[in-house]
Amino acid sequence: NMKDLRNACYLHPIPSLAKDIPPILGMFNRCKVKQSPQQALYNLYNAVAVTELKGYTLMQFSWMILQLYNKGHLKIQIGITADAGEYQERTEQKVLAVRKAMSTANREMWRCDPKRHVEGQTYVQLTQLVQGYIENEKDMHAKSECWQSCAYYSDAKTHGCYYNLFCAKQRRCYGKIINCKYIDSYMSVCQADSRGYRRYNWIEYNNGKILGKKDICQQSTTKVESWWRWIFWHCSYCFCLCDEQGPKSDRYFNLREVKADIANNKVVTGLRFVKVNRVIHLQIQEGGVLPRGGINMTSVRWRPVDNYTIPGSDVYNGKDYHTLSWEKRAIDLDDLVAPKGSVLTGMRFQTWGTHLHLEIMVTSLNFTAGTLNKQRGKSTWLGNVNNLRKELELNKPDVPTATPAGSVIDSRSGQHLLFTHTDIDADAAQSTVPFLDAQPVAPNPPTLLTGAGIYHKGRPGFGGFIGPKVETYDFSSHIVAEFPPPKGSLN
Repeated sequence: NMKDLRNACYLHPIPSLAKDIPPILGMFNRCKVKQSPQQALYNLYNAVAVTELKGYTLMQFSWMILQLYNKGHLKIQIGITADAGEYQERTEQKVLAVRKAMSTANREMWRCDPKRHVEGQTYVQLTQLVQGYIENEKDMHAKSECWQSCAYYSDAKTHGCYYNLFCAKQRRCYGKIINCKYIDSYMSVCQADSRGYRRYNWIEYNNGKILGKKDICQQSTTKVESWWRWIFWHCSYCFCLCDEQGPKSDRYFNLREVKADIANNKVVTGLRFVKVNRVIHLQIQEGGVLPRGGINMTSVRWRPVDNYTIPGSDVYNGKDYHTLSWEKRAIDLDDLVAPKGSVLTGMRFQTWGTHLHLEIMVTSLNFTAGTLNKQRGKSTWLGNVNNLRKELELNKPDVPTATPAGSVIDSRSGQHLLFTHTDIDADAAQSTVPFLDAQPVAPNPPTLLTGAGIYHKGRPGFGGFIGPKVETYDFSSHIVAEFPPPKGSLN
């Protein structure tokens, strides 16, 4: 029965298309689908279009078989013409509906929090950028006096270790000591394992105040007591912040350009943060371009990062890498998009004043041929130079992996954020936040990208994560319904 065959070959009536697409986009789950909403819609359209084409081809083949056996010439001619007209009408309706939906569909892709956080796999972190530190005011005074209060030492350094007291029992801070304050004279300190990044697990003062999360102390607690010098001067233990470079402080960002192999017609298809030799790199995934925006799956790979060390031969601060410090710890949060007709081919961090600043390289593309313009000057670096940025403040942030709920994006393009310490009360200021999301941001299947950015996601009371995002190519203008003019009926 040709009527039943036709119903089996085609997917659904034309009038429902405009109503079907919005619910499909509404069901889109960013956390499960590694595609942008527009890319998912485009891939769905391709699947539907191919299925419809198969159905149409089967119908035409069926009519040809009937014609071969002379099963009613007039009926066959009518059937062929009707099916061709219906297929063309269906296709044109689908194209109009899909193009309309794609023109407004979001093209960004980023990663939700994983079910389980694993350092080195789902996130990496900076360490000991500014960290909570206990120091007696006598050891911070150039003449070993106790004439001032803790608040006096807003920008200090250590000058000694009086009588080898608590200063000799902890890891010293030989960098800058800042923002000291007095909490109480007597305390019990649970020091952390010296092999880790933390100095203290928790601190309990005699007045009942606890910094960090008190539990069983694996290293045994240390009693720390302030004292009086003569009768008038109280030598107080202060709680400060330590800004010290050293082997346990991972505070470096790569500044070298990272580019796809343009000479071999490759583009950037994904991004991720990695930490190699204590340096944070923005690693790129690259793939070869095919005609009409395709990506050669066999060519897709993660491009190795530069494997230099700090210090290292012919490696320089400000040229090869950026060193964060208390004064230089800002990172700009931007969404960068290529002009129409260009695609993403490179990334780099630059410094703009005291800020770390993302830039992208874009190259013009011949979409139909699938070839990049390799001429000199046809690739351009783009950034967002903005001196009027508003700071995204982190309010009393705890360790981000401790959040009970998934992070949500709370930043917008044009802001900046300061790397800082975790909350003094919640974590004794022992960790550097935000962490960096190390999950690959690479659409699957790979596709052309036209933009990238840096954003922050988190929850109130937690440090959150800085992560990369990408913007997929806008294919909406390339979806067309082209049919050859009718050439008359078959004989």
